[in-house]
Amino acid sequence: MARFTNPHGMYCSDETMTVQEVPAGIVLPRRGSAEGPRWGLGGVCDADNVFVTLSAYDGGWGKHGGYYPWQTEDYRDEEVVYFGPFFRHWGHFLVDLVGRAWFFTYRNPQPQHLKIAYLGEHDPSGNYLEFFELLGITPQQMIRITKPTRFKKVIVPQFSCRSCAWYTEEYRSIFDHMARRVRAEDHAPAALKHLRKVYFSRLAFGKAKKTEAGEDQIAAWLNENGFSLIGPETLSLRDQIYLWNHADEVVCLNGSIPMNVAFSLNSDLRLLVLNKASRPHCNLDLFLMMRPCEATLLDAYREPIKGYPKTLGSGPFLLSMTDDLRQYSQQNHLEWPFTDHQLLINDRTNTGIVAFRILKMNIRRKIIAPAFQIVPKGIKTRLQRLVART
Repeated sequence: MARFTNPHGMYCSDETMTVQEVPAGIVLPRRGSAEGPRWGLGGVCDADNVFVTLSAYDGGWGKHGGYYPWQTEDYRDEEVVYFGPFFRHWGHFLVDLVGRAWFFTYRNPQPQHLKIAYLGEHDPSGNYLEFFELLGITPQQMIRITKPTRFKKVIVPQFSCRSCAWYTEEYRSIFDHMARRVRAEDHAPAALKHLRKVYFSRLAFGKAKKTEAGEDQIAAWLNENGFSLIGPETLSLRDQIYLWNHADEVVCLNGSIPMNVAFSLNSDLRLLVLNKASRPHCNLDLFLMMRPCEATLLDAYREPIKGYPKTLGSGPFLLSMTDDLRQYSQQNHLEWPFTDHQLLINDRTNTGIVAFRILKMNIRRKIIAPAFQIVPKGIKTRLQRLVART
């Protein structure tokens, strides 16, 4: 059990972010490369087809950008702001994708006059689309680049943070702007208006049902102590921003959910983050640096099977009412609605569930995955859908 102390030495950089204007610039869509960056080649080239280095992204683990040759191109007589790659993963979206959006809040107060060019296989929808709308960007202003497209001018803002390392005032301005807009809109949904103690639960979240076991005990403990259980996937982005700025206490599992503290302007917030694995989640540290609050991190996991979970994304995760949680409960005079026998039985049951999921993962890796390499594309698609349902 530990209060957040910035153990990795992250910091706020005082570097002033720059913007490069590229007349007759061309935007190249993402293209995978076996020897290239994890998130593919692509980005912006100038009128002479020379790659614009500022359009590359280097987040350490995730990287994108680089030149590749093309044969044909489209032309649009418009000025656009280069956003970079877009894909649907909320944590990566906040850390690795939105870092150029400061241009719309810090540099340019009238984003409605600009188009934005982004790369990817999907258009933003749901809370991703609401994110852009809160920046003042409408769907009509957004251009998904699917083929090399040359524009009258491409504006390339510098990326304003570095994953697990530093952020800038420009980066923080993105979230400041959105939180203040929600406040200015007087957004106060009746169902959320009086909530003061919130647990953002993953119990009803589809992916979590397949990768996590044991959260029901955590939910029961918090429910016993007056916390309202909310599935963040059921809320709009405005709703989530409202809660992060009005709740007195927020509890959530480590991962993408606590990174929404970026939207909180409430320095008095009590945030309890429950670690679901021994692997550190350094991205969260950056956001806790950016948004000081009373943040406590507790270990709420067991890892009885060596080598698992392999990553923070894949799991499987075994959640448990650990000594950390018991001690925190005692120190904060919370009810502890379990007997030791109940906890022992629950841990044994959930360990069996996790062991079975690991077995399924190994079968898929050793049998199904190699088979995908030799079957026709149509059959492969049907197999993938079948695996996703099991």
